[in-house]
Parts: sequence; C-alpha cells; structure tokens
Amino acid sequence: MSSAQSTPRPVRAAAVTQITRVLLWAALVLFVLSLFLPSVSRQQNFRLDLWCKAPEWSPGWPAFLLGPLGVLDGQFGWFANPLMLFAASVKSRKSGFALAAAALSAALAAVALVVITAFSYTSERVDAGVGITVCGFGPGYYLWLACSVLVLIATLVKVAKRFDALRQE
Repeated sequence: MSSAQSTPRPVRAAAVTQITRVLLWAALVLFVLSLFLPSVSRQQNFRLDLWCKAPEWSPGWPAFLLGPLGVLDGQFGWFANPLMLFAASVKSRKSGFALAAAALSAALAAVALVVITAFSYTSERVDAGVGITVCGFGPGYYLWLACSVLVLIATLVKVAKRFDALRQE
C-alpha cells in the first residue's frame, strides 16, 4: 500500500490546503516585490548608435497603474493581474467543474500573457515623434513571471484536490 493511500483523507486535504496557501502567499509576496524592483529599462534617443547605451530603469508600479491603457498600444500583459486574482480567489471546495476549469484557464492565460509581454513589449509611442525603446527586463518582471507561475501551480493543486474529493465521494 502506498503512502498516499494509507494517509487518511482529512490529513491529506489539510496538507494540500496548507500547500496552496503557502504558494498563494509566496505569489503575493513576489507580486508586491515586483512592483518596487526595476522591471523594465527604456531609452529614448534620436541617434541609432546610442540606443540602449544608458537606459533608465523603472519599477513595476507605474506599469501596474497605467497597465489598462496598454491596450491602446497593443499591450495586453496587464490583464494577467486580474486573471491571477480570479484564479487565486476561487475556492476548491465550493467550485464545480466549470468554475475550476475557468480558474485553471485564467491561470494559464495569465502565464501566457506575462510571457508574451517579454516578446511584444518592445517600444512605447510618445508625442515627440521618437519612440521609446524597451532595452530589457529586470528582476521586477521576472518576479511577476514567477508570481504567475506560482498562481498556476496553486490552481493546479486546488483543481486536483477538488477532483480527488469528487472521486472519493
């Protein structure tokens, strides 16, 4: 008999709940840190030979506050934030299959949006006529990415717990 089968169900459920809580708290800590650490470096130059030679780093909070306006520039990465919030807030006990599937889909979409941001966010338009070039991403971006992955893992654990409970009934 394996240890998973010999462990009483309430003990396993409590352990899974604790793991989920730890993952979600860790994701919250990473998200908050990502707001204050350098997330993206940018530079505006009129000469091509000077682009990205001395970029300015900005923290994540301005991108978080102005993120919904990114739609006007074809940037949709900010929408990973409400998707992560939705996936993290779904309770595994009370959700049916449709809600669990929606939470898992939201978590997957959030990870996809964060990853796609690194490839699609290459410049910003400004009124002066010369765009601002995105030179690179810093620790704030990578913490945001790690946050979305932790939310996905926590959602997977919650969905697995829910299906395990249904199978036991």
